[in-house]
This record gives sequence, C-alpha cells and structure tokens, in this order.
Amino acid sequence: MLKTQKVTIQEIKAQLANRIAEYEIPSGVGSAGTVEISLAQGVTRTFRAHWTGFRLTYQKPTFVLKASLKDGSFWSEGYISPDQPSFVLVFRKKPHKSRGTGAERPDDKFSSPQALETSRSITASRVEAGVVADEEIIRYEDFDDPFEAVDEFFNYTSFYGLRAVDLELSQFGFVADESVRWDDQAIDYRATPDLAKIEEGLKRSDILWLSVDTDPGGKPVPCWFLYTKDKRLFILSGEPEQRIPFAGQVKKAHVQTRWKGRDATMVDFDAKVRPITAADGDEFREIAQLLVAKRQSVRGSAADTIDAWMRDAVILELFSEG
Repeated sequence: MLKTQKVTIQEIKAQLANRIAEYEIPSGVGSAGTVEISLAQGVTRTFRAHWTGFRLTYQKPTFVLKASLKDGSFWSEGYISPDQPSFVLVFRKKPHKSRGTGAERPDDKFSSPQALETSRSITASRVEAGVVADEEIIRYEDFDDPFEAVDEFFNYTSFYGLRAVDLELSQFGFVADESVRWDDQAIDYRATPDLAKIEEGLKRSDILWLSVDTDPGGKPVPCWFLYTKDKRLFILSGEPEQRIPFAGQVKKAHVQTRWKGRDATMVDFDAKVRPITAADGDEFREIAQLLVAKRQSVRGSAADTIDAWMRDAVILELFSEG
C-alpha cells in the first residue's frame, strides 16, 4: 500500500540506521562480508529471472544497497526510492548442483545430454566474454513502501543467503559512500524505536509475537491483540491457542510486529506489563467487551465469552519502554 505522505531521503536513511543498529552491524569491512550503502540517481540495473529480462531505472535519488559475502558467492541488492517502487534482489554466483543456471531445469528433462552440455558451454562462453553476468537470481520483489523494502533487504539477505552458510549479519560490516552523508546519521546500537514507529507497526499488524519474563527460555508467542484509539495495547491470555505462561505474574515483555502476509519484522520493542484479572472487576469487564468485539471467532454470546474469560483469562496491558 502506498503511503499517503511521501517518505523523504532522510527518513529512509534513518530506517537504514535503525536496522543496522538492530542487527549490530559495525562500521567498516566485516569479517564475513560487507553491506555497501550509496545514494545515486540515473541508476540502471538489468537482470534475468529464468528466461525473462528486466531493466530497473531510477532517475531520481535512490539508495543503492549491496550486501556481499567476502568470497563473492552470494549477494543481495536493494534499490530504495521514495518516488517509485523499490526493488530487492538476491543473487548467487554458483548455482545449486541440482538446479539453476548450468544444470537441468524441469523443462530440460526432455533434452538430450548433448544439448544440455552445449547450452552450458554457450552460457559459460557468454559469461566469460562479459555478454551476460555471472549471476543467478534467487529472489526478487518490488515494494511500494520504501520502509518495507529496507526491512526486506536485511530479511532476504539473512534468509536466502546467510542461513545456508551459518552466518549472521552481525558478522558483516557496513560502508557508506560519501554520497550518503552518513556523518549526520548517528547510530545508537542501544536505541529503542520511537512511538510513531511502534504505533505504525501495531496498526499494520494482525498479530504480534510476545516474549515474557515469566518464560525466559520460551519461544515468542503469536498473539492477536487490541490497540485502541487512545493508544492502549491489550493482549488476552486464556484461550486454548493463546496462553501466556504465568500471565498473572508478567512484569516485562518483548514485542515484535510483522508485516501482514510476510515473515518480515516491522518494529520490536520492550514493554512493561500490567496484568488485569477478574479481581479487577469492572475494569476487566470493560476491556473484555472491547476484546470480544475485536475477536473474529467467538463462539456463543459476548456475555458468555466474557464470563468464561472472567473465570480463566488474564488481560495484559503493555506500555512501551521506548
């Protein structure tokens, strides 16, 4: 979805700084690889996906990102623009043995071994001559929201490249070109997201992932939630599919919001927690009425549901520490 208010170059730079801090990427060339950041205009990038050629053109100022493994076997690229759809591309140089450029594709199964060998030889000679790039695309996607494109650049780099070689982005370094004027963008590796980004994340998410201090070794729990007009955040613990360990004793939590329909983080933050139980009487019922109105799959009447929650459930109110 396009943002109603145009994003600025400075805001995109701030988003990049936030993500670099989140992944704890230090300045300079990294031991495993490097994230390069530049700002350019008149940018053109051509690539091939299967048998189809693509050409990206950015006339106005655009952030150009590239994260490369030190050995050059894998890299990702991001073209982040406030004026037109942004693109994230992920490449590798040497294809997997069982598929990809230079190996049999599903539609090659009826070709003879000699024809496949000839095709490989022609491809190799064209790469050597510089006619085509020595690259195979793993994934590419366009994004209307430049903030989402920034997030996906780091997510795709981790998921499609680093996971296979057991590396993390914290083992990379980052280098910003002079065109970016990075000196005016301080990176606080201990920074917390501002309230505006937290609010945006809650408004754009259907569920959030919650980690609580009563279950320090547990996995984050996916939770549906209620974010009210007066900016209060509530989570119900008590339904079979949504039970927070020792909910009545929770004092602190970590919250992560994700893009709808994508396995990509929008924003995460630490929160203080106030449990609300049936002992709180009218307050519990008042909030429960709001929750039951938000719940899409409630069996029976609202009154019966609230009565059941009064017996078995705990409502958690979360307050951002950011």
